[in-house]
Amino acid sequence: MFKMSIPEISDEELMERYKHIKPVITAKDGKLHYFREYTLDELRRTSYFFNRDEDMREEVGENQLEAWPACDFPCLHTYAYCGFFKPSIAEVLAQVDEGRIPLIKAFEIIDYPKYTKDFRKDILTSIAFDNGYHVSTVRLYTAKRDARHHVSAALSDTDPN
Repeated sequence: MFKMSIPEISDEELMERYKHIKPVITAKDGKLHYFREYTLDELRRTSYFFNRDEDMREEVGENQLEAWPACDFPCLHTYAYCGFFKPSIAEVLAQVDEGRIPLIKAFEIIDYPKYTKDFRKDILTSIAFDNGYHVSTVRLYTAKRDARHHVSAALSDTDPN
């Protein structure tokens, strides 16, 4: 059996990443919104999906963020129960590619297991499930004004468009 796990990061590293990379969510109105600020304990222990309607804050401005779909990535989340998807912000931030951190301003979980069949929909999700994880798909966002200039300069092999 293949082994996989969520990388461990220190509280200091987590807070440093959180200063620069914020969780966002597409609301029912189809618009992207930021969440309230979270404490260190909440970053590690709370699913930001649980109170999303209450925790959602201001709408992301039209010229603030740009999706970087070429860098969508599978993200592991601790498995508790098949009907209990509890993604923490810390789990996502621990798995963002270190080389991309300076370019990323936000992330959004755009897909996650909704049905039991989703635990074994492909090799990755099957191995993750065997190791005790749910798998989501995370989309990264860059700052709109920086996206074309910095991303192409820093990562010439991946274009956000």
